[in-house]
Amino acid sequence: MKPHLMLSLLAATLLTACTQETTDERAANMLKEARYALHHHLYNEARDTILSLRRNCPTAIEARQQAILLLDSIEMNAAADSCKLATGEEWKRLNVKRQFFERKLQEDLKSIHN
Repeated sequence: MKPHLMLSLLAATLLTACTQETTDERAANMLKEARYALHHHLYNEARDTILSLRRNCPTAIEARQQAILLLDSIEMNAAADSCKLATGEEWKRLNVKRQFFERKLQEDLKSIHN
């Protein structure tokens, strides 16, 4: 193989590795932002951050797995908070939604650990 071709391949490999690291770091930061928003009951912001992570960091596999669980927690907590203010049929609907995401979170945890 010619030296300049080998250098080009090496440069491309290094660039790809650096880009991947940047993507993973960006995804990790987005997870932190979403967790912060969840902690402060900013559910729409937390949801939007997770959706942005999915869209902008398709190769950050570990962060995307964590984002699945985090989104379940966001939905579950949002429904639980909404239940506090709801009555009648609205409360029933929100409670079913909360229970659904609680079970989904448990199943997602099982699948990730297997």
